[in-house]
Amino acid sequence: MPQTSQSKKLIHIIGGGYHQVALVEIAKDMGFRVLVTDMYENPPAKAVADEFEQIDTTHKEDTLRCAKKYGIDYVVTDMTDVGVPTAAYVAENLGLPGIGYETALRFTNKYVMRKSLQGAFASNLPESHYFESAQDAVHFYHDVRREHDFVVKPVNSQGSRGVFVLAQESADTDDLIYAAFSESRERGILIEKFVRGAEYSAETFVRDGKVHNLTLTKKYHYRQNACIDERNTFLGDVSSELEQAIFDLNEKIIQALGLRFGNTHAEYKVSDNHVYLMEIAARSAGGSIGSKIIPYLTGFDCLRALLHVLTNRPYEINIQDYRKKFAVLRFFNFPAGQVKKIVVNENAVRDLLVFTLSGDLTEGALIKPIKDSRDRLGYFVVHGTDREEVLRREKLAESAVKLEYF
Repeated sequence: MPQTSQSKKLIHIIGGGYHQVALVEIAKDMGFRVLVTDMYENPPAKAVADEFEQIDTTHKEDTLRCAKKYGIDYVVTDMTDVGVPTAAYVAENLGLPGIGYETALRFTNKYVMRKSLQGAFASNLPESHYFESAQDAVHFYHDVRREHDFVVKPVNSQGSRGVFVLAQESADTDDLIYAAFSESRERGILIEKFVRGAEYSAETFVRDGKVHNLTLTKKYHYRQNACIDERNTFLGDVSSELEQAIFDLNEKIIQALGLRFGNTHAEYKVSDNHVYLMEIAARSAGGSIGSKIIPYLTGFDCLRALLHVLTNRPYEINIQDYRKKFAVLRFFNFPAGQVKKIVVNENAVRDLLVFTLSGDLTEGALIKPIKDSRDRLGYFVVHGTDREEVLRREKLAESAVKLEYF
């Protein structure tokens, strides 16, 4: 006998942004009803959810009250760092499956993360200093001997919001420190040594404490902000030795931080053949990496796997070698100015794995220089089994959007 809508179990998904839509759709495909809570009135996931309440994702008690009101059976989030502690808090208070609130803090609060890893992994962490006030951080920065650049980052932001390089020759370092503190919701910032070198991200899925490697991404940044991704590549151009070194360190860090199940997204830099952890999150990567790129490259749906493990349903972990296929994620980098006209070459974007433009990109819009992820106005993903063809299609897609300015 088919289930009625009221007899279906209810999953509470915290955060209703664009990247959460896929999680909602998979949950419904699995036969669940879905409650979404989000700070905005009309987030993208609201349209596909069964129930919706407008609640700030970071407000634990308000979210818990909502969960009790609806009598949820499960609670989860993905692709949003700020929702991870809230989901863990709700699960812990209701006796539902979750990663644990303390574990969630170790994966979302950069200061707690570094304190937890300082002993065994001190050599893999950049020199770092924590401040509870922006003024103290400014004083430190001006007093410290600056043989090298630093980076300032909020302890609890996401999408590189409030993350800036404090270069020795810059005149606006005080403003950047105060901006970082503002993005932390006044919960503290880190000033740490800026590590120069190539950057990579490691994606994994964890079940019963066992870490399953999915992909390794090579990352490139905007010239105007060395902390913001412009291009992520899966092109088979990372040596097997370096890949293994990052995967081995990543597995040890995940286990040290105590994650028993779920997706992880970790960022590393390699300088003078030494691997440094930048940060690690208990969620899958955004930019359609978790929802589109990983399933394409590996044949493994990490979002569906997350929901199966959460709800104690069997799910076979069968991961194909991601290096047998290729993909490039590219964010657009439009010049600053006021947009007069937007022209899209539909033929150039028709067969892409992903192509999306921000709703903020409209005629008359004022494009700002890119300071954090919110300033990026769209991206695309090219994919295929021929590396050179993927690179050719990347160039074609990059030029598919033409802007005319006033």
